[in-house]
Parts: sequence; structure tokens; C-alpha cells
Amino acid sequence: MALAHAGPVGRVRDDPGEIVGSAPVVDAGDRAQETRRILDASRSIIEDDHFAYVSGDHGAGWIAKDLIFPATANGDALGRMLAAAVGEYDAEIVCGPSTGGLIVSQWVAHHLGIPSVFAEHDPAWIRPADAHAGHEMQGPFVLRRGYDEMVQGRRVLVVDDVVNTGHSVRQTAEAARAAGSDVVACAAFVDRGNVDAAGIGVPIYGFLLQERIPAWPAADCRLCRDGVPMSTRYAHGKEWVAAHGGPSHS
Repeated sequence: MALAHAGPVGRVRDDPGEIVGSAPVVDAGDRAQETRRILDASRSIIEDDHFAYVSGDHGAGWIAKDLIFPATANGDALGRMLAAAVGEYDAEIVCGPSTGGLIVSQWVAHHLGIPSVFAEHDPAWIRPADAHAGHEMQGPFVLRRGYDEMVQGRRVLVVDDVVNTGHSVRQTAEAARAAGSDVVACAAFVDRGNVDAAGIGVPIYGFLLQERIPAWPAADCRLCRDGVPMSTRYAHGKEWVAAHGGPSHS
């Protein structure tokens, strides 16, 4: 699964992503170009803002996945390309972290002709009252609904829409292994350039497109130091502001 590199990022628009068709894609370069075209058409790449990620880290960029998936042709096209890229790993079931990874899991599994399940945040988790600034924003990903039994003893492919710090896919892989599965690889539509296979804890990690958007620890956030308002519309800014206060915008 070859790695692809992307060009400059774009700006977000306010209306939902448009439907974009997909021509046949045959190699990694074509897949990266088509993925970038879909992101650009849906105006899903946001830059020059202030975001809190689920890991607790901060950054200045975000890929607004909710602008991609309303047009089901986008999920279909991206899922088909990712399925073509990971077919050699002989996965028996696909698993993604809810909610974006749930959508990816279903589309990729559909094109591979295998089952799809998802991991979700542990509903019993309570964020510690004394949690520090870099503490994760939501509970760990777990397998519920009988999905732990479905993955047991099977070769699992972990997928997600956009991988930032690797936090969500790492916990999803850990949950799948804890249930007795063999996690053969991790794959994503878009990688943000902040983590590799070792950081996720998988033998193989690949993606259709790399769009480098750096992340950094909240304690070292220059945007916080400069008083830049936190976005509460995207990512996990709403939870961050509720826990830590500070200026914000929607």
C-alpha cells in the first residue's frame, strides 16, 4: 500500500459537500489524486484555525469529514479505492472507530465482500475531574454489541477516514486484539503525517492520501498562549472549552 503526498490545503465552505463521480482508478498515484479531488470538491479541508483533537492534542487544521459523507458517491468511491489498496492483506472483517471510521468500515467491507463492525467510546467512562490539559477528550474505544465475538479469531483490518495522531485507530486495534483477533493492517482515506505503523501498533499502515497537518501537545499550544479562540464547531473544541474554559467560536 503505497504512501501518497498531497499539495496545498484549501478552505472550507458552508454548504454540504457536492456529489463527485469517480473514474476508474488503477494505481496509488491515481488514488491519491482522486482522493484529493473529492476532498477539494467537498471543501472539507480547513486551515488557519484552532482545534482540539480527541487525543487531547491541539492543531491549526482540520478535515471536516461531515462535508464528505452526505454525498454517498464520495464514500463509495473512497471505499472502493481503499478496498483495492488493501485486498492483498486477506482481511476477514473490517473494523473502524465510530463515527467516521464506522462509515469507512462499511464502504470498504462492502467492496471487499466481508463483514463490517465498529468500535465506540466506552459509555461508562467518566473524564477525571483533575484531568490535565493533554488528557484524552473521550473514553477509550471498545467493542460492544457482540462485535468482540465477531472479531475473535479473525484477521481484522482497522480503518478510519482521517488519521491524525493515531489515537482512535490505535485504541480500535487494541480493542480488536483484546477480543482475540489478529490485526493485520490499518488503512485510512487520509493521513495527516503525524504517526506511522509503529505509533499505531500495527504491522502495516497505509492510506490513499497524505495531507500534512501538524498536531502538538495542548500544554505547548502557541494558539492557546496567543488567545486564539477554539473552534467548537469541529473536532473536540466544545469538550475542551467545557473542561478548560478560554475563548471560542462556532
